[in-house]
Amino acid sequence: MSDNPSLFLPESQLLILNIVCALAWADNELSEEETEILLEKFKSNLPPEPEPIYFDDPDPFYNTMGLSSFTVAEQTQARVNAEIAFKDILNRYKQNPIPLSDLVSQLKTNEDRCLCAKLAYMVIKASPDNQGNLICADEKMVYRQLIQLLNLDPEVVQKIEQRADYELDKFQHPFKAFMGNVKKFFLKKII
Repeated sequence: MSDNPSLFLPESQLLILNIVCALAWADNELSEEETEILLEKFKSNLPPEPEPIYFDDPDPFYNTMGLSSFTVAEQTQARVNAEIAFKDILNRYKQNPIPLSDLVSQLKTNEDRCLCAKLAYMVIKASPDNQGNLICADEKMVYRQLIQLLNLDPEVVQKIEQRADYELDKFQHPFKAFMGNVKKFFLKKII
C-alpha cells in the first residue's frame, strides 16, 4: 500500500504503477501527458471530484450524493492531496529506481501483466520525444524489455496495444485537439 494517507493504492496497483514509472522515466523526463494518462487510469483510487454546486440546491455547500457529508472545499482538498500524493509516487521512483526485472517478478496474475503492458504502452505513446518521434527511443527500448519480462503471447500484446490506442484516441481532449488544429492552421497561414 502507498505510505501516504491521502491516497490508497493496493499493493498490486502500486507495483504496476512502479513498473509504468520505469518506462515513463526511461528518458529522464515525466511529461505532463504521461502524468495525465496515469491519473486517468488510476482515478478510481482517488477521492471523487466534487459535484458542481447549483444555486437552487437547498444546501449548496454539501454534496447531495451523501459522500459522508464532505463540503465541496473538503472534497476538493482531498482530491488535490491525493493527486499530490500520486505525483509524489511518480517522482519518487526517479530518486529510487527499482530494476524492472525485480518489479515484474512480483506480478502475480496474468490480468496484472496484461494491465501493466497496456498502461506501459499508453505511457510511451502519450508524448513524443524532442526529435518529433511518436515514441521516445529510450522508452521504446524499456517497453520491449518489459514485454519480454511479462512473457505475453505476441497476439495478446498486439490486442493490448490496439485497445490502448483506442483508449488513447478517446482520451484525447477535444479542446486540446481543436487547439492543435487551430495552431497548425495559423502556422500554415503565417509561413
